[in-house]
Amino acid sequence: MEAWKLTGYKIDEKELTRLSFQMFKRENPLISLDEAILKFEKAEPDVSLKEFAEKRHRTAENYRKTYKKYFIGN
Repeated sequence: MEAWKLTGYKIDEKELTRLSFQMFKRENPLISLDEAILKFEKAEPDVSLKEFAEKRHRTAENYRKTYKKYFIGN
């Protein structure tokens, strides 16, 4: 049985993302947006957001635009 069926509490993807970014900032208050995105995406160590994004045929700016609202807490 799925846990949310027992508790009645189901976390959607947006809430999970928000909570993840909140946890990253609690663990490291000085973490940058780029570092948090890479951690959330489980990127390889020592890769920049630009390199990571290009491998996925996206742009770093697109990742920033998407995740910034979760990073700043809105």
